[in-house]
Amino acid sequence: MLWTMILGWDDITGGATLLAFLMWLFLTGIFYLVCYLAALNTFDHITKNSVIKIPLLLTAAPVAAFLISIFNYNPLMLFLLMMISNYFRVKNLGGPTDTRYQGLMLNRPLFYTASYLYIIAVYGLSAWYQHPVEIADGMTAPYWKTWFPDIHEN
Repeated sequence: MLWTMILGWDDITGGATLLAFLMWLFLTGIFYLVCYLAALNTFDHITKNSVIKIPLLLTAAPVAAFLISIFNYNPLMLFLLMMISNYFRVKNLGGPTDTRYQGLMLNRPLFYTASYLYIIAVYGLSAWYQHPVEIADGMTAPYWKTWFPDIHEN
């Protein structure tokens, strides 16, 4: 179901023009920095080895997914980028150059579990929020727009 969001390159980037591609690239970078790097590194630094990390990240996932949805961004490439880079991000946590976790034996399974659950939740929720629903007279709108019935597109 989540894979049906992608039909082709134009659907991923938002169009065939150079401007659409650049906008897609810009949004990918912004979402990668904010919804992935900033969110996960901040929560990891605050919670360290605490199990509270999992519910906190799962609470933050709907917010990140909503941000992705309101920009009508298709998160498949971002999802793949986050899944691959997360392995190396967690692997390098607590390394010799990382001063945040000196003297702390990191619970790597907890870090991997929490971060991958967050990434999967962000992707799944953003796909769900963007799923088209029928609103009236055969017209459809993304699911998240049904939460705000006073918003009309011209």
